[in-house]
Amino acid sequence: MGNNQEAYDAECAALARALQLAVLRSTTPEWITICSDAQTAIRRMGSDVSGPRQPYALQVRKYITMLDRARKGIAIEI
Repeated sequence: MGNNQEAYDAECAALARALQLAVLRSTTPEWITICSDAQTAIRRMGSDVSGPRQPYALQVRKYITMLDRARKGIAIEI
């Protein structure tokens, strides 16, 4: 993760990476379930407000949009 990183950074990065992997699949799944106990990271991914970890939140939104375009009605549960 690099210098000056915390577990929170890793949790946010992991959520974005999980969705990125779903985007990179050869076929788009009907549903995606991502399990995490990092409530703060999950809440942060739901907000695009400027601040810490915003790049991860923006990535998550981008990947969700891409998945929705690839398969209308896809169910994504975090």
